[in-house]
Amino acid sequence: MRIQTLVAGVCAGPDPQCGALAQQTCEQRQNNRIAGTVVGAGIGAIAGSAVAGRGDRNEGAVIGGLAGALVGNQIAKGRPDCTRAYGYYDNNGAWHANAVARNNAQGYFDRNGAWVEGAPHGYYDRDARWVQADTDASAAGYYDARGLWVPASASGYYTQDGRWVPAAAPGYYDSRGRWIAGPVTGRYNSDGQWMSGEAAGRRDANGVWVADAQPGYYENGRWIRGEARGYYDARGRWISTDGRQQRADYRNQGAQSIDERQAEMGQSIRRSMDTGRLSRAEGRRAMQTLAAIEREERSLRNRHGNLGPRGRATITARLDQLSASIREDVRDGRGDRYGSR
Repeated sequence: MRIQTLVAGVCAGPDPQCGALAQQTCEQRQNNRIAGTVVGAGIGAIAGSAVAGRGDRNEGAVIGGLAGALVGNQIAKGRPDCTRAYGYYDNNGAWHANAVARNNAQGYFDRNGAWVEGAPHGYYDRDARWVQADTDASAAGYYDARGLWVPASASGYYTQDGRWVPAAAPGYYDSRGRWIAGPVTGRYNSDGQWMSGEAAGRRDANGVWVADAQPGYYENGRWIRGEARGYYDARGRWISTDGRQQRADYRNQGAQSIDERQAEMGQSIRRSMDTGRLSRAEGRRAMQTLAAIEREERSLRNRHGNLGPRGRATITARLDQLSASIREDVRDGRGDRYGSR
């Protein structure tokens, strides 16, 4: 990730200054350039001397020192002052918002303390790696009611006085599947209806707000049921953060999760109703059975939200049974195959 990856090993050891660097205020971060130059020069000189031949140690130290100074200078480089920063990420990937005039904002400090031009356009994954979002950079975030810029991917942010604020959504889809832009607090229920009010989430052991997984997501204005992890950009495009793009038409059954399979089955039932392969009554009964399976699946999850092997086998068997019934009914037109226990 940019030039700072060249010295990732420098902070790999138990150096308290490395941890402090990532937790500094915006004003402290912008002054890291001189310190970074000195530290980089020292490390580069030692490394250059060590790798040079016996007769070239002095020359190696000079070259290494110059190279280290250059790298250290670039790593610690910031803008002239924080009036040009949207904010910064700390070493945990949490966003610290900065009160900056909209026409002055030009960049931000990443979790390594390096300056990056433009607003944050992506998110940090579980391995602390930056993932660039495949969406319009102008939709990367929004200004909240406090006038603070918040990345759309952030579940919350720290204010300048250190208070944690759960983030609002950059907009929501109404009952007609239309995107309504603008900061708003609320959540979707399992049917894709927007419920205004308190955001869905919880605080972890450190008091940091953690957003709950979504019970589904909108794609091209249509609700896709099933647990999903991600966020909407400021224009309503769903950005998946689970390591793969969420889709409604999965082909690899062996790689599907329970939630993915339920989402695909719901889509298949709706398509069959639209094309007349299933009658409206048959389709409604199939959807009711699917909803009952989803409720049972949620009840079988433990307090951490995980589904054990026995629960997975139970839900898989019920989905297999429903899928076979739908195929049979589509083939011969018979109904009343969807009774749930």
